[in-house]
Amino acid sequence: MRAATIAMTLLVLRAIAGAGPAADPAAGDPAGDDLELAGARQAVRGPSIGAVLAAAYTTAGLDRDPGRGWIRRARLAGLVPWLTVRTARDTSWQDPQSEVGHSTALELRATWRLDRLLFDSRELQVAGLEAARRRERRRLANRVIRSYFTWRRAAGAADAGDDRTTPRVAEAIAELDALTDGWFSDELARRKRAEAAAAPRAVR
Repeated sequence: MRAATIAMTLLVLRAIAGAGPAADPAAGDPAGDDLELAGARQAVRGPSIGAVLAAAYTTAGLDRDPGRGWIRRARLAGLVPWLTVRTARDTSWQDPQSEVGHSTALELRATWRLDRLLFDSRELQVAGLEAARRRERRRLANRVIRSYFTWRRAAGAADAGDDRTTPRVAEAIAELDALTDGWFSDELARRKRAEAAAAPRAVR
């Protein structure tokens, strides 16, 4: 019985030793292109992520925060009086003279809401608008950052001779142009012109 057990163990060990390495499921899979792009070390020249974010914020109208100005104007409005005007007509009768008298009264009233200098109810609406603007800035930043680094990886791989990444470069540039109103392509073209102008001087 023991001999049979030893024989079976030897057979199992031989089968394991003779087995080849497991096939890589990612081999030949187009999904692995992202890993190849992530490993690209080709230098890519272009605008910084901070400059691209600033251009995207300007395009979306999120580069300024008008909330504090709205609150300040709402509070200073308490110094402006509310004016009300009222007219009244009066008729009187005098028996001895048998005369009817008519009179007109004009009333002008000015009211100041000085409590608005400390707090105005519109500040709650402004706070809601500021929170919505911050959410929109974060959403826009996520899109810009994702597209920007997709462009950098794809451009680096394309410069290294990988033609498969050319459509990705074009797609990332198109999305960044949409987010920056064409500023990204203009900036790339400007940098290329500056490098071309500086190249002859370096040769001399």
